[in-house]
Amino acid sequence: DNRVYEIKSLLSANNLNTAIMSYSCKFASSFYGPFRSAAGSQCKEVIRKNQLPCGSNSLAMRAIERDIGEGADYVIVKPGLHGLDIIARSTAIYPNYPVFAYHVSGECAMLNYASENGATNFETSVLETMVTLKRAGATGIITYFVPQILNLIHD
Repeated sequence: DNRVYEIKSLLSANNLNTAIMSYSCKFASSFYGPFRSAAGSQCKEVIRKNQLPCGSNSLAMRAIERDIGEGADYVIVKPGLHGLDIIARSTAIYPNYPVFAYHVSGECAMLNYASENGATNFETSVLETMVTLKRAGATGIITYFVPQILNLIHD
């Protein structure tokens, strides 16, 4: 769709040496619900048109290939847990490009709910989730749990 190229070109033309982190692989997902509710978003159908079908490996990989070809410095796979296979494939095919997993609000809510209702231990399940994203090949993780993880690491 040429967005990354256009942004990169405009930045370069203005001597702004800035890295581009592209939402290359954003799957349509019900796990965005808590964020949408908090933000008061009403336009769910319009948003879904700009997202990939959750079962489409080939479209996801084409989107990543396109964004890397247009000059993206980093790519994001979102939601992270539901994109483990894409994270693994991306890091195998493009070993020199950082791939970030976006651990979205619904994934966080799921872990909160499970721990609040006695199904899991919060600290253990959060750390297992982060390790799983890294094991799949994520270079980095974007998550709402950063404050809790920092507390766990420092304790």
